[in-house]
Amino acid sequence: MKKINLTPYRNSSGFSFAEVAISSFLVMILAIVCINISILVFACSVNDKACRDAVRAAAQQPNAARAQNFAVASIKNHKTDGYFISPITLTNFNYNDFNGNPPPPGQCPLVQVTTSVDVTLPAPVIFFGATLTNKMKFSQIYTSPIIKTKIVMP
Repeated sequence: MKKINLTPYRNSSGFSFAEVAISSFLVMILAIVCINISILVFACSVNDKACRDAVRAAAQQPNAARAQNFAVASIKNHKTDGYFISPITLTNFNYNDFNGNPPPPGQCPLVQVTTSVDVTLPAPVIFFGATLTNKMKFSQIYTSPIIKTKIVMP
């Protein structure tokens, strides 16, 4: 006896319009989130590298004025687009060589550099109706011992 299949034949190789609409909406949302995250990661990375290079350049100088000039010059070597990621700025500079005197026990001459960068995201972040700002600020601080110090021995 032959078995009769009562289900009609369907073409199962195509997408429905609803599936295409939903998946394209989700792909656009994920693309926007990926762009925002990429810009944030790049801004943090550029600021970190600029601060590290600035403190290294400053630590190799014999006096505070020259160290600050070298730190600023080192920061200017790191370029950003200027719109989404602002130019990197030197926000704090501390050169402590104890004025040529020997340092107190347990301390060493050091230089501390703080840099910051402002980030503007292309799309604001929205979570369940709460809109977060699309402007963020990253700061980085590095401290390094001063390599070339002139200590006056008594």
